[in-house]
Formats: sequence, structure tokens, C-alpha cells
Amino acid sequence: MSKFDLRDISERLARSRDTEAVVFEFLGYLQALRSDWRASLAFYEVSRDALVNVYVRNGARLVRRDVVVSVDQLPPRLVRKFFHPSAFFNHADRRSLLSHLFHASPYYEPATPEAPSLQGLAPVANWQSCVCMPLADQEDMLALLIVASEKKGAFGGKAIGGILPAKSIAALALAQQLYRATRERAAPSDTHALRSAAADFQDRIRQLNVESKELHEENSLKARKLESLTGQIEMLDKDSSQYKQELERVKGALYALEEQSAAATQHLNDAYSQLTSAQQRLAGTQQTLHFMKQVFQVLSQEHDREDLAQSLVTWFCDQFGVERCSLMTLDRSQEALEIRTCRGIDPEIAASVRVRVGQGIAGWVAHNRKPLFVRVREDSGSVRHTDQDAYNSDSFICVPLIHNNRLYGVLNLSNKLDGNPFEDLDLDRALLAGSMIAMLLGGHDAAKRAATWAA
Repeated sequence: MSKFDLRDISERLARSRDTEAVVFEFLGYLQALRSDWRASLAFYEVSRDALVNVYVRNGARLVRRDVVVSVDQLPPRLVRKFFHPSAFFNHADRRSLLSHLFHASPYYEPATPEAPSLQGLAPVANWQSCVCMPLADQEDMLALLIVASEKKGAFGGKAIGGILPAKSIAALALAQQLYRATRERAAPSDTHALRSAAADFQDRIRQLNVESKELHEENSLKARKLESLTGQIEMLDKDSSQYKQELERVKGALYALEEQSAAATQHLNDAYSQLTSAQQRLAGTQQTLHFMKQVFQVLSQEHDREDLAQSLVTWFCDQFGVERCSLMTLDRSQEALEIRTCRGIDPEIAASVRVRVGQGIAGWVAHNRKPLFVRVREDSGSVRHTDQDAYNSDSFICVPLIHNNRLYGVLNLSNKLDGNPFEDLDLDRALLAGSMIAMLLGGHDAAKRAATWAA
């Protein structure tokens, strides 16, 4: 229901002395309804099919601007609604059809891009919300009302509902003033028609009052329903808060379970990795034990010293995936090492190799009687490769051959077939193999010395 007192509006507009007084009162009511609203009224002249005489209210003054804005310059959708409905323009019953359009489409909200088309008519230039309404008497278009605001969304359904009754009363008041002006210029024979129009105006005012009362009762019923719905919403909101709290508690418990599950999964992964590593080491140890068993079986049988050393080197390379292996022993001077047997080294190069004890990798191991295990080049410290040959990695193993506290030589390992660095298991195998070869060399040396003393 409109916030206006419709009876007060109708009485004040009916007491207005002329058309401009009606416009002054009507625009004042509209702008008093909302502080951000500004309103203008542009009269329609049928003969020129244009809007003329735009009125705006500035405080206590009514300002009139004489303009001529052709209807064709207005937004096309607004024109089709209120001025030129193209589908019915030449229809024989055009008046009744236009009346139906006014009733079905009582207002039009122009879009922001249409603002230039209303520039000469709108009450403010930079509006954010705007609504246009026709003022008509029966099927005759009298004027176009434009209400604008610099706020967005200023014209909701309730706001439009508050303007429509006052707009209808203003249209009737304007029609009455126009009829009164026409009566003053008309012949006495037209007096009856003017009186009939005035009576019709009063009947329509009474009808509007009845409709306003019905609308008020309907709104009261809706308000009671809204209050009931508000109570229900509050109860639902309270229940929803409890559900949210329970949901947060459950989420916290699930989060804790997820963290525990993630930790357990990580522990299982670590355990599985350790188990896999242990299985690999066990498999490697079993392979080493198998190799040692075979070696001891060979040693328990009669064998040739030189052939056995070469066989052990070859066998060791094949069993443990080593591409290059060399067995170096002390020469007659006991001050240098020479290659006695090897695999993966050019025989001509091997025959010419002499390494003094204390020099190079093999010489350092022989002098210190300690194994040297290098995974990467940085691990070797001051002891480096000679870089005289090609290597597939920087990793190598060199172990001394010692039996009964006597040095017999060194065993060199490099170039694993897969190109990976040597591991701790490889060092253990090399030490075992070195010990066996040292025992073999020591045994042959002891037998040689015994044979010499016997002679």
C-alpha cells in the first residue's frame, strides 16, 4: 500500500488552481516519499508526437523547461510500451488495445545504456535507477512521469506499488484541469460534458480509495504470514547452528583420523622400504655365500696357482656384475706393484703398469694396508683416479691382500655393469675375495719357501 494518504492527495490536487499547481503538488509528494528520489513530468503533444514542457521541482519552485523530444528519439522498448505498439498501430479498435497495454505494463525501467535517450527529460543526469510511467486519461496519453535515483536498486516492487495510486490520481487531476481549461474556452453546450467528466473523476477517486483499503487488508494478512515465517526461520536457524556445531566436531574427528591414517601409512611405507632393503641385502648375502662356497670347494681340490687367480678374478666379475677387475702383486723389489691378472684392461697396458707403493690409489692402499671405498669422486679426498683410462662412474673399490700380517698386493674393482656406484655389500664381497686371494698367495709363498729349505 502507498505511504500517501490518497484522500489527502486527491483533495489537494483537486483544489489546485491550474495544471502547474497539480504538477507542483504531485512532484512534491513523490520527492518527499524518498530523499534520494527526483521526479520530472513531460507533457505529450499528440499533434507533434513529441514530449514538451518538462517540469521539475527545485525546492519550493516549479521549474519548466521548454523542449521538444520526438517520441522516436526515446528508447524503442519504451515507445512500444506507451506510444507506438507496432502490432496494434493501425488496428480498428486501437483505443481499447492501448488501454489494455497501459494496464498490463504500468511502468518501464530503462537500462543504463538508454540514459542518453532520456537526457533531456530525466530529472538527474547521472542516475543509477530510473522508472518511467505514463499519465493517461482513459486511452489518451497526457504526460510521461520519470522518477530517478543516484542509488542502485531504488525501485523495488513495494516502491512501484506506492507510486501507482498517486500517479493515477494525478492523471485524473490533470485531466480535470485540462477539461476545465477546455470548458472555459468552449461553448455553453459543452458544460454538461465537463460536469460529467468531473463526476466521473470523483467516482474514480472513490474506487481508488476502496482498492486502497483492500490492498491495506491484503498487506496486513501478508505481514502476519511473514511474521509466522520469520519465527519458523529462527527456529530452523537455531537447529542449523546445532547441526553445524556437530558437523564441526565430526570434521575435527575425521581430520584427526586422517592424520593418524597418514602417519600409519607413512610408517608402513617406511617399514616396507626397510623390508625391501633387507630382502635385497639378504639376497645379496646369499649370493655372496654361494660364491664363497664354490670358491672353498675349488680350493679344497688340486689347482694351479696362476690359473686359479685368473679364474677367481673372472668368476668374481661375472658373479657380482663388475666390468673391470685387476689383481696387483709386489714385484721382486717389493717396492712396486704390477698387474698379475686382470679383466677389462688391455693386456699391453696391463703389462706396462708399475705403481710404486705409496703412490696413486693402489700404492696408497698397499702402503696404508687399508681398503679404499669411493662412491663418488668427492669421497676419495686427496686420492684420485689416474684418469688414464675410461670409467663409466667415479665409484671404485681397492682392498689390500694381507695374510699373516704380510702384504701380497691389492685387488682393484671399478665400472659396475649397470653404471651405478658401488655399495657396502660390494665392499664386503671385495674384502672376502681379497682375503681368499691373500690366503692363496700366502699358501703358495709358504709352500715355495718350504720347498727351498728342503732342497
